Amino acid sequence: MTDISRRQLLLSGAAFSVAPLFVGRAQAADADVVVVGAGAAGISAARSLKSRGYSVITIEASGRIGGRILTDTESFGVPFDMGASRLHNRANNPFADYGIANGFDIYRAPDETLMYVGDRPINQNEQAELLLAQRKALQAMWRAGRNGLDVSPASVIPDLGNWDLTVDFLIGAYEIAKDLDSFSCVDWFSAEGGSDFYCRQGIGALFQHSAQDVTVQTDVTAEKIRWGGQGVQVETSEGTITAKAVVVTVSTGVLASGDIQFDPPLPVRKQEAIEELPMGHYFHVGLQLSENIFGTGPDAYFNYKVEEEFNGSPKAFGALTNAGGTGLCYFDMGGDFAKHLLEAGNNAAYDFVVSELKRMFGNQVEKYIIELNSYDWLHNPYTYGSYAAARPGGFWARDEMRESIADRIWFAGEAMSPDDWSTIAGAHKSGISAAHEIAEVI
Repeated sequence: MTDISRRQLLLSGAAFSVAPLFVGRAQAADADVVVVGAGAAGISAARSLKSRGYSVITIEASGRIGGRILTDTESFGVPFDMGASRLHNRANNPFADYGIANGFDIYRAPDETLMYVGDRPINQNEQAELLLAQRKALQAMWRAGRNGLDVSPASVIPDLGNWDLTVDFLIGAYEIAKDLDSFSCVDWFSAEGGSDFYCRQGIGALFQHSAQDVTVQTDVTAEKIRWGGQGVQVETSEGTITAKAVVVTVSTGVLASGDIQFDPPLPVRKQEAIEELPMGHYFHVGLQLSENIFGTGPDAYFNYKVEEEFNGSPKAFGALTNAGGTGLCYFDMGGDFAKHLLEAGNNAAYDFVVSELKRMFGNQVEKYIIELNSYDWLHNPYTYGSYAAARPGGFWARDEMRESIADRIWFAGEAMSPDDWSTIAGAHKSGISAAHEIAEVI
């Protein structure tokens, strides 16, 4: 494991301490543009507009910036990324370059993977069977996506025998946060690939540091956006802000909830697009272990053959073991099974993870658990889920969401990214694109 220098430790702490310096309370005011939401898209939109000379007011309903980017350092004494935990597609990810330039420890995710069948490592014959099943599934999805078939993976993947549930989990719930009958092959095909990287100080710490130059008014809720006359009026919990345009960067879960009202209502096509981009469900459970029961190196992946399902959703977790060499492990459930656990409460997820570990590694596992923590994004009123993927037949919705309404309302966020959806970088670039379009109009 790479040692963390004293400078890096100080930097990591500073990333949190700077937050109060650039947040404040909102008041009724006028501006060129209002930005609603201070996640990656909101911050990049506000920064880009400000750099072009526009007056900008950025409001955030919660008490912090970052949205689904959140690092907890208290539960385990080491960084625990409760939301976004990886920098995807390193070649096109500006946060990796920013982190390196500013003293963060950015490193590539190792390729080590441990696969279990029952209570033992997978053997060579089983490994060959699994790889063949994955290849069949991916080839079927790739052909459908390439040919523009906006259908679910479940409708095109052939019978994979006794590896069916395992492949379902690895390709669907574990990656997309949805089961294979719930997302579009064309949407999946559109996503950019690339290597994953980690930040030893936490993605949340990195984001907080990168956003120091942007003024955000926190604890200010956007309640209604009026756009029937000239410009827009954003009614907030702290008063009304009048502007020429607004960039709405909240999740599609929040948009679908109706928590922000629009007067007049959004065009029907826009409302339909929001419904076609529902939030998926992903459940991080963090356990800090005193013993490395997996026997892996730092940041290795652990998966196992899935034998059970819950209402058609694979009943399983995937794990990142010994994160950063700290003994912290991430156990991730996805899709409808994750939603079921989230609705049942944190204890249900903890009990499931521990029971699975006992089944594979023996009852002594429980005595190695030092601490646990998790985060519920499903019931968080600022998110209502993890990240968005288009329903089968709904690939068109991303293009529709990127279209402005009357050159006054723009939407930005990971769900509006054409090829980096579900990622921080995609949200960041979406905010910049919205700012560029606004600059051409006003």
